[in-house]
Amino acid sequence: MADKVPHCPVCTGVIKPDIVFFGEELPQRFFLHVTDFPMADLLFIIGTSLEVEPFASLAGAVRSSVPRVLINRDLVGPFAWQQRYNDVAQLGDVVSGVEKLVELLDWNEEMQTLIQKEKEKLDAKDK
Repeated sequence: MADKVPHCPVCTGVIKPDIVFFGEELPQRFFLHVTDFPMADLLFIIGTSLEVEPFASLAGAVRSSVPRVLINRDLVGPFAWQQRYNDVAQLGDVVSGVEKLVELLDWNEEMQTLIQKEKEKLDAKDK
């Protein structure tokens, strides 16, 4: 983006990315799904430092019998200091880690279909 701040072409306001900045209130939809963690059968944690709350504590929100899979550059949070017997960590590049998971699950075709659909959406926006 050539170090330019993006502005809305209609109202000229600054366009904010769809993320939550440090110190900013979480969207209400976050709180709707926190209750799902105790019911989970598997938890994937992908590409995070697990340093900022409330997300940092979500890895511990699943039952101790639930496998947790970390796909990340480094061991973080409880994976670094309080591992469980059923934790799995795939360390390295996150994209490569997800690609490896997709391959192991034989989801290559589905993944390529999803990627193609998203590319088409982006292409349509550019027109």
